[in-house]
Parts: sequence; C-alpha cells; structure tokens
Amino acid sequence: MRLLKVIPFALLLVALVAAVPTQERSTRLLGTLQRHLARPAIPEGFVPRNENTTGGRFRTKIDHFNPQNRDTFEFSYFSNNEFYRPGGPIFIFVGGNFAMTTYYIEHGLLYDTAARDGAWLFTNEHRYYGASTPVPDYSAENLRFLKSEQALMDLIEWIDYLRNTVVGDPNAKVVLMGMGYAGALATWARQRFPSIIDGAWGAGATVLASFDFQEHAGDIGEMIRRFGGNECYSMIWVAFHTAQYLIDAGLDQTVTSLLNTCEPIEPGKLLDVETLFYHLKLAIQEAMLGEQSTAKIRDVCEAMMNSTEETALHDLAGWLNVYYANLPCNPFDFDTNMEAAQVLQPGAPENALLGLRQTQYQACTEFGWFRTTDLDEQPFGDRVTMHFFLSACRALFGEWVTDAVIYEGVRLTNLHYGGQDPRSTNVLFTNGEFDPNRLVSITSYINPFSYAYVVPNEFLYSEVYSIAEEDSTELVTIKQSIQSFIGLWLGDGLTPV
Repeated sequence: MRLLKVIPFALLLVALVAAVPTQERSTRLLGTLQRHLARPAIPEGFVPRNENTTGGRFRTKIDHFNPQNRDTFEFSYFSNNEFYRPGGPIFIFVGGNFAMTTYYIEHGLLYDTAARDGAWLFTNEHRYYGASTPVPDYSAENLRFLKSEQALMDLIEWIDYLRNTVVGDPNAKVVLMGMGYAGALATWARQRFPSIIDGAWGAGATVLASFDFQEHAGDIGEMIRRFGGNECYSMIWVAFHTAQYLIDAGLDQTVTSLLNTCEPIEPGKLLDVETLFYHLKLAIQEAMLGEQSTAKIRDVCEAMMNSTEETALHDLAGWLNVYYANLPCNPFDFDTNMEAAQVLQPGAPENALLGLRQTQYQACTEFGWFRTTDLDEQPFGDRVTMHFFLSACRALFGEWVTDAVIYEGVRLTNLHYGGQDPRSTNVLFTNGEFDPNRLVSITSYINPFSYAYVVPNEFLYSEVYSIAEEDSTELVTIKQSIQSFIGLWLGDGLTPV
C-alpha cells in the first residue's frame, strides 16, 4: 500500500485516468501519478514481513457528538510489539487521508526510537479512508461524519482500548507521530487531550486552514528562480500570459492545438479555461518537485528552454506534450476533471486507494488549502481563482457549498485548533525548507517541551527516516533532537540539541 500526499484539490489525476483508453495503460498511469502523490516515498515492492506485526479492527461510534445516534462502525489498525518491554510507552503513527500502511511501524525514525524506548508501535486508518468506511456510499449526505473532530474522538477511544485491552497497561505513556494532515491531527490530539497524549510530533503538519492558499504558487515560483534561474521563471511567466492573451483575443484554437487538449478551450467557458491553467501549473510543479531534488528543477527548466520553438508558449507546449506523451490528448476540461471525484463507491480505487472524494470534501468544508494563482509574484498567470475551486466543490457535493460555507469552515477550524498559535506543550513541528506546505504549518515555536525545526536543503519528510550515512550534518542533528524530545516527553530528562 502506498501513502498518499495530502493534496487539497488533486483534480489532475481525475482527467488523466479518465483519458487513458485501456485498462493496462490506466493502471500504469495510475501508478505514475501515485509516485507524484506519494508522501513520503515508500520503497517500490515493499511487503510487510515483520512477524510481530498483526492487524485488528476497532469498533466505535459513527457520530461521537450525538447521543441519540448509536450507530457504530469499525476501522482497521496494525500493531507491532517487536520492541515492547513491560511498562514501555505506546507509539502511534497516526492515520490520515491515505490508505493504511505498516511501513512506518516497521521502518524509520519512530521505529528506531521504539527500539530504544521499548515501545509498542501502532498505526490506525482514518475514518472514510482505505477500508475503514462508516457508510454504504460517499454521497454528500453520508460524508457529514467526515470531520477532523470525529477522527480525533476515534483516535482517543482507540488509545483507551489499546492501553487497557491490548497493551494491558492503563498508565502507558502515549506518543503520536503523523505527517501532513495526520501530523496536524497528532498535535491537535495532544492539545485537546493532554491527560491522554504525552507528546506529539507533526512532520509537515498542516495546522493552518487557508481559504485561499495563494502563497503556494509564490513559493514554487521562488524555487524556480533559485534553482532554474530567472530566465526559466520568465519563460514560464510569458508562456502562461501568452496563452491567456490568445484566449481573450478569440484565438483559442491556437491554444487548443498547441496544448493538444481533448476539448476546445473556448473563452466563454470560464471553468474550462481555469481548469486548463490549473493543469499547466500542476504539471510543472509535479515535474519539478516529484523527485524532491533541486537538480530536477534545473533539468525541467533546461528541457523547456533548450527548445528551438519560436515562442515561450511553443516551448511550454512542446515540453508538456512530451511529459504527457502516453495520452492521445490532454483532457483539460472541467467536466472530465470532476468524474473520478464523483465516484460514490467506498471500495473504488479513486476512494479506497487515492481518497479523492473524501479529501475534496474535507477541503470544501474544513480546510480549504485551495492553491490559486491570485498572488502577483508568481509565474503561473492569474486564471486559477477561488471561482474554480468553489465551482468544483458545488459540482461534487451540491449547491449548498457556497463561498460562505467554505470560509466559515476554514474560520472555525482555525478557531477550534488555534492555527499557527495552538499554545500546546509537548509538541514538535518539523518541515522541509523546500516544502511549500510549511507555509500552513509551524516553522517557529517554543513552548514547554516543544519546538519547531525547518530542515535545511530538504523537501518534505526527510526527517522521518532512519539516520543514514547520506544525511547531512544538519539533518542528523535534527533527527537526534527529535529522539531527544520524545525521550523528554517520556520523562527521560534528555536535553534536545
């Protein structure tokens, strides 16, 4: 099983999967896109072989906040007692908006720390994701129980069960670790239940809900300038604006032909125009950041700029058609992009594996994180606006999703959890210097037994893996500090570096 990225609006996948003509090509393309979406990377061919790892199911309420609703469901979890010593702590890799994996209770820094501390390792599957579904289908009405606060109660009730029934130690200390949205859940659990959770580490924890996450495009632009050069930045800027001007001038057929779109991009079809530019931006950022290497940014820029075409738009189009060479045409229209996120069956790959519809719902009702191009200082034009994302929310879930609904959901999320000022103790935030999501995480934080680290010259989640020879001195120091903080939460009296 692969761990998936927390992508607030992963609409590109929808169009590409729908366009592949055969099952074989669809499967291959799906695997390629999963590599783009994987966070963090799990080695290809990983198969759980730890004899100490076992699976289980835990039954809990569908609605924790309505005493009149007694309906229940089961979610899955895994347990690894390889290192457990009586009296030892419980370490939990918190599930998020991805299908469950055992990788992080069998490998990585948390696993290594469990060996040091005699901890029992667990991981859970978040409600509605993977095989842990509380409802028969994912209609909009049935998604009403998909909320972070419901997921927190699932987590806390399960921890009580683990302490008393599985581990058999009601006083066992508990440390949580999560990544992305799951990292936010881990730190929120410590904030809300300090008598139950002794410490929480959020790697890339997206704790700040954001109605219009326009800074994301700006940060990508700065990386293009830094590692691809000003000329590359300018070429992308000119290409995007040229495409905009051509469409506005009624020369949309030129854009349709150059970008090999499956449907004509007509100026009167605003949503199709916005979808086109969303695709172009997403393709560039996936190509540049997918391998988490600054050299890849330079290589993509060189591939675009080494073209002998006559204009910047021709250069971009030539690169794009090579990038999507396995597709007969590029499905950049709005309706096609909605199809995969409209699948209602919980067991369908779009939901069980990729979590598309569920992630979209949480974006539309709680978190936002909509990656617009509203910011002036970025190279991707100005056509990806909140209108695009609002229209997508309404197309997927109904006309009841208004801008006021989204804005209120974002406001309440930050009100309930504190955004970037949660005022929690015993929490640790880590982010990569080149991860744009650090802008909705916490990069500077000092509270009792708490801290925030930005990992220099790294993209995302390099700090969650075991200490290795190829790690930089700074990365090793931060990994050792993470282990020291965990020891401090457990009462070892260690002083972090």
